[in-house]
Amino acid sequence: MARIFRKPSSIKLPQRDREAQREEYGREGAGISECPDCGNVKFRKRWYRSASAVKSHLKNPPLKIKVSRKERCPACTMIKERVFEGEVFIDDFLKEHRKVLLNLIKNFEKEALKRDPQDRIITLEKTQAGWRITTTENQLADRLAKKIKGAFNTVKISFSHSKEPFEVDRVHVVFGVK
Repeated sequence: MARIFRKPSSIKLPQRDREAQREEYGREGAGISECPDCGNVKFRKRWYRSASAVKSHLKNPPLKIKVSRKERCPACTMIKERVFEGEVFIDDFLKEHRKVLLNLIKNFEKEALKRDPQDRIITLEKTQAGWRITTTENQLADRLAKKIKGAFNTVKISFSHSKEPFEVDRVHVVFGVK
């Protein structure tokens, strides 16, 4: 009777310490967390707008979902620490386009929040040349610029991405270019 012996692997993976297990991709505590600032809830490593949104994603939801702890969401943390991942500069737009542009930005933010409650516009500031908009996600800034270009014909967009480890996208939207 022949026995098959397997050679032990020479590659050993490093073991994660207890602190690393609690990171974003580590172990998740039981129950639901709620952000004290915005009211979003976290369930199974994902953020939702409310507890009812969590119920709609479960196959067999319980009758009542109880929030077990408070935890600030990543978007509220970014806002509190004045950190952003996307930046949009809108320059040289006509005064007649101001109201339409503001409505477009507000509606875009509402749609982004429906898709993901962590996609937010942090600030909309007036600059000498136009506006500066900061966002919590770099892809959100890119999509906003493309949405503005789709709404107005005379817009030129230029993208710039920062080097690692930063993930900031800067988008310049300039009106009046044909």
